[in-house]
Amino acid sequence: MAEKDIKDTTQLDSGTYEIIQSRLLKQKNDLQQRLNELNEERKKVFGSLETRLIANDRVNTENNCIARDIVTIGKYSIFGYNVHLGLRTEMQLSDVFSIYEFDRDGVDGDALRFRESGNKLNLITDPIFQTDFENLYKYYRNTIFSKFAIMGGNYLHMVFQLSDSVTDIKTFKWLITDDGLQYVDNRSEHEYRFPAQYGFQWKEAGRDNQRAGVHGHVSILDKVFVETIGGDLTIKVEDNTDDGQGIYREDVEHRDQTLDDGQYRYADLGNLIVLEIKPFQEEPRYFVYNHKIKEVERINSIAEAAVLLPDDQGIIFPSGYYLQTGEYNVFPSDAGKLKFQQRIASPNGEDHLYVFYNAAQGLYVLMSYNVIDQTVKTPIVCNGFTILEQGELCYFRTEDEQTKHHMMQIWQTPYLKGNIMPSEHQDTMLFKIGNKDIVKAMAQANELLTLLNKEDSYGGLYDDIARSSKDILDAYYWLPEEETKQINLPLNEINKASNAAIDEFEKVKQLRKQAAADTRDISKKADELFSKIKSTSFKSINDFVELLTQLRSLRGEAIGLYEIRYVDTDFIKGIEEQIVEQNEVISRRAVTFLLDDKALAPYHDAVAEKQKALDDTKKVIEIKNLEKEVNQIAEDLELLIDIVSNLEIEDTSHSTKIIENISLIFATINQVKAAIKNKVKTVGKKEAQADFAAQLKLIDQSIINYLDIANTPEKCDEFLTKVSIQLEELEGKFADYEDYITEIIGKREEVYAAFDNRKSSLVEARNKKAMAFQNAAERILKGVQKRAQSLDSVTEINGYFASDLMINKVRDIVVQLKDLDDAGKAEAIETALKVAREDALRKLKDKNELYEDGDNIIKLGGKHKFGVNKQQLDLTIVFKDNGLFYHLTGTDFYQELHNEILTQSQGIWNQDLVSENNQVYRSAYLAYSIFKSGDKEALRIMSPADLLTTVQEIASVTILVVM
Repeated sequence: MAEKDIKDTTQLDSGTYEIIQSRLLKQKNDLQQRLNELNEERKKVFGSLETRLIANDRVNTENNCIARDIVTIGKYSIFGYNVHLGLRTEMQLSDVFSIYEFDRDGVDGDALRFRESGNKLNLITDPIFQTDFENLYKYYRNTIFSKFAIMGGNYLHMVFQLSDSVTDIKTFKWLITDDGLQYVDNRSEHEYRFPAQYGFQWKEAGRDNQRAGVHGHVSILDKVFVETIGGDLTIKVEDNTDDGQGIYREDVEHRDQTLDDGQYRYADLGNLIVLEIKPFQEEPRYFVYNHKIKEVERINSIAEAAVLLPDDQGIIFPSGYYLQTGEYNVFPSDAGKLKFQQRIASPNGEDHLYVFYNAAQGLYVLMSYNVIDQTVKTPIVCNGFTILEQGELCYFRTEDEQTKHHMMQIWQTPYLKGNIMPSEHQDTMLFKIGNKDIVKAMAQANELLTLLNKEDSYGGLYDDIARSSKDILDAYYWLPEEETKQINLPLNEINKASNAAIDEFEKVKQLRKQAAADTRDISKKADELFSKIKSTSFKSINDFVELLTQLRSLRGEAIGLYEIRYVDTDFIKGIEEQIVEQNEVISRRAVTFLLDDKALAPYHDAVAEKQKALDDTKKVIEIKNLEKEVNQIAEDLELLIDIVSNLEIEDTSHSTKIIENISLIFATINQVKAAIKNKVKTVGKKEAQADFAAQLKLIDQSIINYLDIANTPEKCDEFLTKVSIQLEELEGKFADYEDYITEIIGKREEVYAAFDNRKSSLVEARNKKAMAFQNAAERILKGVQKRAQSLDSVTEINGYFASDLMINKVRDIVVQLKDLDDAGKAEAIETALKVAREDALRKLKDKNELYEDGDNIIKLGGKHKFGVNKQQLDLTIVFKDNGLFYHLTGTDFYQELHNEILTQSQGIWNQDLVSENNQVYRSAYLAYSIFKSGDKEALRIMSPADLLTTVQEIASVTILVVM
């Protein structure tokens, strides 16, 4: 297959996954561009200082000395060194310290220089310190100045080493004030100490973490598995104790140690796991395992220190760094064993300076880390350094010999003291957001870009991309702003595309796995075939034919792999080229071999052997197997003809001779084929007679059985189909025998007639049964209609149709009719039952619609209503229109009453109470009754309680009398 064709096919086959990858690439570039633009705007608002070399200077001392350290206090820089005393017996302050001022403005046109302070040593001139200093050198003759150390932010320690041991020290403690330094004491050695050397807590892996097996190991968080047995230290990513292989191994000293002899500590740092593995009677070894990309690196300098980078971006150690994304760098270094001393952060939060110190050699290693770029610049190795107020980093390297002139390099860095944000940009959106927040967002976005650059190097990549982009979008409200370049737009698209890629990537992984397996399979086949070709002696033409056939088949498989997605086409192309090369070599050798008159003897012998075998065969199956063998010989000969025809043979007589020899064999083969066909007919007819009789007998038995169990018309059709298929198969099997075909046709007509009669009888019986069910249902429905129309309420009608036994009987008949597949009658009966219920409800409704308000009012039409009064008629006398009238209750009958006696009492017709009328109120009548019936003097002298009781008694008596 041509290379261009392969490329075109790949483009045409690009699927969903490739489209998603293309989208991610486009959005990645867009995000990168927007971040660059945002970074430029950020620098304009908050300012930016690049780390660069700005000057070189020489610090001059009065005496030859070995420089050790430098520190800046305010505008002064104290330079510390050691002078060889010689014949002198006393050490002076000037033999150890000098004080300089950094000149930025320049004198005589010479700027950025250290100039000796005009105040000489006034900054550290203190009588008590002077005495302590002299006594130190007086009583400890081997004393040397070691370094400056600022502890707690406000105290300066001058550290002196008293002997060859770096831990045998003396310190002078100074308080850093606004004016300079104030001496404290010489008893603060215990305060001088390094911070914690690890930014995490080590955890011990014990017996509970061990996994027993042939190749036992220790499980670390079930993510990585380690062991030091079997002669090597092995780190695995699979919990497989049957296999001793892993992703990393290195030898150990004691091969016979057990799993308990090793010691294992670890720290879980997100994607990273820091490992401390101590084989038996050896020093610990340190590794960083990245669980995402399933890779491990040995990093020896973690033995000294390992500090966390900002925002958990990774770890930094004396020789380099390792990030969560898998990026790492280990710098070459000969600085020896270093301890972490301090971290210095720039005011903008973007840069961090990590300081490591080697006390034995007096060496500093300065490593500057940028949280946006997530890189560490080349480390600076020096003997002393200081950072000035405007961010100038000044450092020196000690000369091998004592000297008065000490080279100082001056670099501009972002590690300024104080806030550097310019006030003229306070009205901008970026200023309101804050530099540190922007830096943090850009750092996370750059981490996302790092993931996007990994393409699909590990399984959970797209999950990490989706989660990272979502976290950034959720964490920063200002992303959609125009001033921040709307970096939310590419982030949203990246999140959508990565979520879509998760499932697609799983499919791609399976396709790649299958492609790799197919590639390995064909590579193995090719190696085996090429090895076989090398070991074959080619003594027979069969050797050529066999190998050429295998080569042709293998090339076909190789070409077929081009259609498989994600296959290594270059590798397959290489295998195909090897196959073609081997094919040409063997073909040429085959032609040379065929020129020999005896070359085709095996084919002559094989054809003669088949001819003889044909005479001895007695069965059709044996004849057919023989026919296959003869056809194979013919195919091999055709292959030889193809080989000879496709090769460029200079002497055409050679190719003519070979083809004529092969043609002679073909003539013999054709005669054998004809004999085989004739014998198949002769022998086959005898075998077919017995076989046909047995097959037909089996079909007869099947027909009898099917007719017996066919108890429905549907089963009759089903079994008829089965028997018809058997007859068709039988007809196909004996198609060469006309007598048998005629008999099969007759049997088919017989079968159709038998099943048709059976089906007709079943249909007739089913119809009779259905008619009987229908008649019974109709008789029941007549009674149901009469009964339902006699009921007086909807509730009674509903209850009747829900629970009556006869109605349930009708429903049973409907089910039975459906079982008989007579859906028409079943639906008619169901409809009649529903009509009976609806008629009863309708007639009851019509009856009820003649009345209104129960059965008290008859309504005719829309306007005419007639009341129906069913109550008993009572004659009463009522007061109406200032007169007395007779009245029949429930009617509008009124007749005026004329009676003289009643007429005389007309004045009290309208009086309800005897104790009250239009002139006298009832309370007045009660007061009169009390006044008339009681003792007036006794009433006057009664207490209010007694008077109330008396009034109540008289009132009750009066009421009773009135009633």
